[in-house]
Amino acid sequence: MAANPANDIQQCVQQCQQTAGQLRSMATQENNTQVKMMLNEGAHHLDLCIEECQYSLSQLQTPAMV
Repeated sequence: MAANPANDIQQCVQQCQQTAGQLRSMATQENNTQVKMMLNEGAHHLDLCIEECQYSLSQLQTPAMV
């Protein structure tokens, strides 16, 4: 089976999106302000990772200029 980096990156993005959503959901249910802030910060960091992965994905899908 041949490796498919684009597919691997897309799966990673989807997992990160799901995890960020779970963190935000946990934050909305949290009463402790500090915990809520940290959960939201974790989700934000995942958002940044997602952006970087999407950039990598776009680079993989764009033909290289020589």
